[in-house]
Amino acid sequence: MHSSDNCGEQTSGPAHATNFERVVMTYQDRAVEPSHSGEGLRVEKEHAGKQANPEGSQQPIGEINQENASNGIGTTVQGLLADMLHKQTNSVDPTVQHAEEQDQLHDVTEGHELCSNDTSSGSDAGSSSGSELDTELGKCFYPSIEALENSRPPEVGMKFPTLEDAECFYSTHAMLTGFAARRGTNYKRKKFHLLCNRSGKLKPTQDLQRKRKVNVLGSQCQAKVIVKLHNEQWEFTGVKHEHNHPLCPSPSLTSFFLDHKYLSSEEKLFLRVLQQSRVNPRKAMNIFQRMRSNFGNVSSSNEKDMSNSQCVDQWRKENSDVETALKRFKELELRNLGFSYTMQKDEDNIVRSLFWTDARSKVDYEIFGDFISFSTSYSTNRHNMPFTPIIGVNNHGRILVFGCALLQDQKAETFKWMFQTFLHVMRGKLPKTIIIDQDEGMVKAIAEVMPQVRHRLCKFSVMRKAQEMLGAFMAARGNMNAELHSLVDNSLTEKEFEEGWAVLIERYDASENEYLRLMWKTRKNWVPVYFQADFYPFVESAEHGEGSNLLFKDNVLPKDRIEKFIEQYERIQEGIVKTEEEDTLQSATEPAYFSMQPIEKHAARIYTRQIFLRVQKELYYSTALNAHEIQGGAAYRLEKVFDYENPEFDRNSFEVLVDPGTHTFKCQCAKFTRDGILCCHIFRVFTQLGVIEIPAQYIVPRWAREFREERLKEYEEKCSKRTEERKRCVMLLGKMADIGKGICADSAKSGCFMLELDKVQEKLVGADGQIVLWSK
Repeated sequence: MHSSDNCGEQTSGPAHATNFERVVMTYQDRAVEPSHSGEGLRVEKEHAGKQANPEGSQQPIGEINQENASNGIGTTVQGLLADMLHKQTNSVDPTVQHAEEQDQLHDVTEGHELCSNDTSSGSDAGSSSGSELDTELGKCFYPSIEALENSRPPEVGMKFPTLEDAECFYSTHAMLTGFAARRGTNYKRKKFHLLCNRSGKLKPTQDLQRKRKVNVLGSQCQAKVIVKLHNEQWEFTGVKHEHNHPLCPSPSLTSFFLDHKYLSSEEKLFLRVLQQSRVNPRKAMNIFQRMRSNFGNVSSSNEKDMSNSQCVDQWRKENSDVETALKRFKELELRNLGFSYTMQKDEDNIVRSLFWTDARSKVDYEIFGDFISFSTSYSTNRHNMPFTPIIGVNNHGRILVFGCALLQDQKAETFKWMFQTFLHVMRGKLPKTIIIDQDEGMVKAIAEVMPQVRHRLCKFSVMRKAQEMLGAFMAARGNMNAELHSLVDNSLTEKEFEEGWAVLIERYDASENEYLRLMWKTRKNWVPVYFQADFYPFVESAEHGEGSNLLFKDNVLPKDRIEKFIEQYERIQEGIVKTEEEDTLQSATEPAYFSMQPIEKHAARIYTRQIFLRVQKELYYSTALNAHEIQGGAAYRLEKVFDYENPEFDRNSFEVLVDPGTHTFKCQCAKFTRDGILCCHIFRVFTQLGVIEIPAQYIVPRWAREFREERLKEYEEKCSKRTEERKRCVMLLGKMADIGKGICADSAKSGCFMLELDKVQEKLVGADGQIVLWSK
């Protein structure tokens, strides 16, 4: 299936495609191309009889026709050749006719080069497909409006229902970023590489008389994504963004695509017709340019203003999407005791924002609300409402959902309403640490509502944005991107980071870059080294690279309707409960040990199973280190002598400080303060000193097996006490009301009663203003 087919309308192509269209969509090899000597047409025999199958072996064309019945690859090509040859020899004006045929065949071969469903094997890795990037980018690949609006850099973990969807996503990102994508190597049609089309080597053509340009550009670019079939879905399992060549999107094409949001519904419908008719983007752009010259600008400022006005009017109208959500909320209130939701309305009583949570989430926040994260990566389809899940981490290291919000926009005032609503529902309990996306409005709102709470920006969000803003700038400077990532990820002290930054900027002559200046100015808001003393559990680990999006990533698509978010919220909450029950049962069983060390068994008795597995990994990694005493039992240097998978820091030496008097240990990596578990470096020093159990001060209670049950019991006692207080209050108020009703008509009795109440109050309240007990 052609990738652009799926991208445009999520279908396999027009229902009644012509023979010529079938050639463009399905022809797999460049069997036909215009001659370079002007003597007609020629067939490249080395491609005419065979086709590369996915495993790299040669397969006869006939077999391919059997696999692709009704595609008409062989007969269609032969018929097309015969017709064109016949026309060339019998036309009145052979020169004009030949030029038209050359153009048609040029489109066929160009369609193959850029858009064919390449299933070749590893031999593809050395070749380059597509036309010259700076002149032909986007000529045949045609993304849909939705694909362009939802385009963002590829990330590990993204899943797609089909391979074509994955390829369309990457190709759309490539077009808007400034390079062309092609399908590269595959393994048994279950694992594909989607490559930059400059991934190949420079191959000079042997035919020096050839007139038509072909893409011989190659720079061995390593940018690619690896997409693998897993559980009937295609998942990005590897992503490499760095290019070794300048990125150069066609400014006119890119501007045209990004202006889709300003097209009217009629213009968008017309654009879909052009897509379905296989009109390539450049021709479509020319059509719209002619329309502008005859009918006025498509995306004029007046029409933008009109579009904004229509959006406001739509908010004023009855919002059936929101109404459906409110009905769903009322159903949940009846089914789920403790479920609650809050609405923000405008002056016309129109719902603008929603927040909801349930009883279990409130309890979870009471227990695990020391750390929360926010993200606004998703939005609803109809009104583009940002979706913001509020996420935490339980004692198994699993993600929890404390609540969700659908907001009218991403302004500071809207986020301020969300934070205030969240804290009110959670009885005013403040978190200790917060991690958020790179959102200026959210930062401002947190500073106003929770100024005392430590908050930071997600490193992955900042670096992803940097790649978008600086991709071409860094690609032109060789290894700058890799060095920037290494500096951010591996710095152990603030001084080390700041000195390394200065060296990096000087080495690559980047002192005048405004975005790098902004990153430096805001470094204390996002660089991990500035948050080593703060509890941000496992946010730097690979599985938490997506932060708070992990739960909703595979369940909710951007631009879904509101009821879809609510539906998936219910499913996710059910999944969280089920997973927690399984984790609790597993924690009660005996784990598998990798060593005979007592400290490993001690950790298994203390921690939940998932946390123990993390600790066990650190214990295992400690065996790859050598410890050298550098200061009389007070300081040790740990040297890595064996490599292990996914080290948290890409460096070979660390220092651990020891205070023998207080029996305290402190490592440069600061894993204990960040994640609440000890690092492999301290565990190696434990081995050196003969420590066989984890000291009590290094056991964080929230990771213990009994933590949730103990805190839940405390919470229930608090709730019981609060209930008894309410009962006494109701009884007292009722008694006072009865007395007042009986004496309020008599001023003398009322005055006497008030005097007696004053005397009682004086006896109950001591000199310090506190209520005290007294005896008769």
